[in-house]
Amino acid sequence: MNRRIVLLPLVPFILLACNLLATASPTSIPTVMPDDTATPIPTAEPTAVPTSTSEPTSTTAPSATASPPLPLIPLPEPGTVAYDFVANVCEAQWANSISYISPCPSNLDEIEQGYITNTHLAFAESNTAVEVPSLIVVPQQAAGGGTAIFGIYPPFEIWPGDQFRATLSCQGDAACDVEYSLEYFDAAGKYQTPNWVWDHQVGDGPQTIAVDLSSLAGQTVKLVLAVRDADKDPSSDYALWIAPHIYRSIDAQPPPASSDADADNTPGVISGVVDMSSAPPYMNDPVVENSMPVVVVFFNLDDGTYWWIQTSLTGHPNYQMTVYPGNYHVVAYGQGMGGEPYVAAGYTGQVPSCGQPLAEVLVEPNAKVKDITIADWNWSCGGDAYRPEKPIDVPLP
Repeated sequence: MNRRIVLLPLVPFILLACNLLATASPTSIPTVMPDDTATPIPTAEPTAVPTSTSEPTSTTAPSATASPPLPLIPLPEPGTVAYDFVANVCEAQWANSISYISPCPSNLDEIEQGYITNTHLAFAESNTAVEVPSLIVVPQQAAGGGTAIFGIYPPFEIWPGDQFRATLSCQGDAACDVEYSLEYFDAAGKYQTPNWVWDHQVGDGPQTIAVDLSSLAGQTVKLVLAVRDADKDPSSDYALWIAPHIYRSIDAQPPPASSDADADNTPGVISGVVDMSSAPPYMNDPVVENSMPVVVVFFNLDDGTYWWIQTSLTGHPNYQMTVYPGNYHVVAYGQGMGGEPYVAAGYTGQVPSCGQPLAEVLVEPNAKVKDITIADWNWSCGGDAYRPEKPIDVPLP
């Protein structure tokens, strides 16, 4: 049965968030489900004006760009939802371009990091009520553009004929200007950005989209919902994913079964050195040829586990770690100063290393991967590139 859409008076935006933490070594990143203590959807009289500076504000679009009438948006047909992105919002890892976002749902007082919440009563453009499960997301509020928010969902097997379906809109009367996209990590852990991109700004009206995922049939991938600021002004980028889900026909057949029983899972070895030359001065004393030890974490991109080892107190802190076959990011963490709990350096495989994305390290069964030099210290590189947060259970030496 289709849900009706009715016009309601303007209400304040509501936003909540996701807590994405890694766990013990090696441990899969846990999921945190929404609970009954989450902030309820507020209501307001027609003349009410938000007074809290922590609540989202919005700008009404000029009449010349008024949105067209909202079409009827029915709930998906029973039995056709293979995956519900709204119901599983807090099973995703939510992140901005620098760090993970927590908690889930988000806090109104921490919207600068980015914002995510789910709701069963959304308000699309022109404050039209939509009684359909939806996600409200806001990119991080850093100045100067390049702001974004990413929802990295758990591994999911794609069947032949699967489609990603959703309707896109600005939230309420927000004058948003954003880029929506569907991206994914493939089975090898490599990040893929296909041309599943939709530009949207206030006045465009709701856009209904459908992406044929048949090219991924038989693969287990991590789908990513991404929203990026398009005009270097994220302050009004309240974006709405209405009923995002994987549609699967009732008659769909699973892909042919594959067996990995004979796969070789013999551990391999990663070894290298943490280059302290660009580390903070208090961590590196070239006069006495002595450096502060650090902890090196090996993030398995295939299954979300991680391993760690601490370096010794030497002038050239070497490391060597035995890990299971897979694709890894290698990151070092050292003691911070002042308000910084720690500083981080990453292996990028590039020279110069500053600001470059992390490189993937492939460890094959019973193989040795050598000379992995960790050199990009975020304190001296301006923190321009994404580095994962240090897992809370990994101790600093």
